[in-house]
Amino acid sequence: MSVLETSESALCHENIEKQLSGQLDRVTIYRILHGFCEDGKIHKISGENGKTYYALCHDCSHERHNDNHLHFHCVSCNHVFCMDAPALITPLPPGYDVQTVSCIVSGYCPSCSG
Repeated sequence: MSVLETSESALCHENIEKQLSGQLDRVTIYRILHGFCEDGKIHKISGENGKTYYALCHDCSHERHNDNHLHFHCVSCNHVFCMDAPALITPLPPGYDVQTVSCIVSGYCPSCSG
């Protein structure tokens, strides 16, 4: 968990594994990440590149994830950032019950655009 707490961006499994430098095997890391997601400690972000990224949850619980916010993917450094802005969704027809929203905006982060 400290790896995610000290990161300025969301991390994919590969980055987490590198930062732990062999302390845990790949399967154990997946299990821990899955447990943290289930407990509402972190949330998953499906990146445009097919990778899953993980970020800390600030307002989540086991019962309800509150991660319906924008995510920004920098096409230069490949970092994924959680944005404070809520994800905008079009109202759905009656009968649809929204559980999660996934919205990724791509471009250049402040470090890469300048």
